[in-house]
Amino acid sequence: MTPLSASLPSEDWQQAGVHWHAFIERRETDGPMRTGYRQHRLRQAPNTVLWSPWSVAEWMDARTREHILHAEVWSIQDREWISIGDEDDLDELRQQNFLIASKGDSIYSDIYTSANVHHDLFVEAVTHEQCTHDCTPDPSDNGTAA
Repeated sequence: MTPLSASLPSEDWQQAGVHWHAFIERRETDGPMRTGYRQHRLRQAPNTVLWSPWSVAEWMDARTREHILHAEVWSIQDREWISIGDEDDLDELRQQNFLIASKGDSIYSDIYTSANVHHDLFVEAVTHEQCTHDCTPDPSDNGTAA
């Protein structure tokens, strides 16, 4: 059984002084992941900089909605067709991403589309000391900065 604290938002991200560098990579489904490891990504300029767990969840949600393959699959357990990529799935995923980010963690996700294209999403949690891009929050950007 999962402890209740695992499903509650945390303030860990603030205590650690974390912000997030977000990256998206597009590749053929059978192609190798080009971006590589965390240290390689952190040397690159991010697609965007995110300043709160909600901005992380919203960025992930927007990219997921843009690229997700909506389909139905047969559930052996439920003995019925169920939708994947529907509103319930996306709402649950957004909540999970928020909880992960609230703990000050990175998030990696991949999205397959019907066009045989694969999107890799990386949201790297970084502290001020780890950041090599001199990121500073802009109070007017509501959690994100380009």
